[in-house]
Amino acid sequence: HAPNWLFHRLERQPEARRPIRFLFVGVLSLIKGTDLLLQALDKLREELDFRLTLVGEPRREFAGQLKAWTSSALWERVTIRQGLTQEQVAQELARATMLLFPTRVDTSPTSVKEAVVAGVPVVRSAIGGIVDYVLPGRNGLTFPAGNLDEFIKAIRAAIAHPLFGQGKVEPETRDRMRQYLSPRVMAEGFWAAYQRVAARGKSAESRET
Repeated sequence: HAPNWLFHRLERQPEARRPIRFLFVGVLSLIKGTDLLLQALDKLREELDFRLTLVGEPRREFAGQLKAWTSSALWERVTIRQGLTQEQVAQELARATMLLFPTRVDTSPTSVKEAVVAGVPVVRSAIGGIVDYVLPGRNGLTFPAGNLDEFIKAIRAAIAHPLFGQGKVEPETRDRMRQYLSPRVMAEGFWAAYQRVAARGKSAESRET
């Protein structure tokens, strides 16, 4: 799935002043690592001045568990937004300092691709197709999936980074990833893959006959 052109053309306006604005977009679940996200920020609560916006649908049972695992002081800094349109998600990305995405299992999450083409720094787990378009030190940082301590280290490093801490990425990397993740390029790639599969199928049929 290619990011909508809306995100390619987004005009970023990250706030240079504190608090840091962390953003997560996705299903609030163990698979997406929402528990790791909140536990990490709870440990960093006295160290960093931040606000966290969670864009996604929380399951009531899971949300209750998250609050049991983390402090009430953390939740004073957390906003949950549900049912947002693409335009509203784009508005959140325009303001965010960085996207935090500690997923445990994934292929190529749309929310990360949207952040990448919008020029939002991403701190993400090294898993799935994310490694193809979040490049450590250029438009984000990485950590081993499921590792809370390494996630915390990556958040600290991102805040200390001269670009990421200001909500910025390398312009050259942003532009290259916009090309790589453009609907045209992705459509051409899918079409070429389908053609290769079809050609192998025809070859197998001819051998059988």
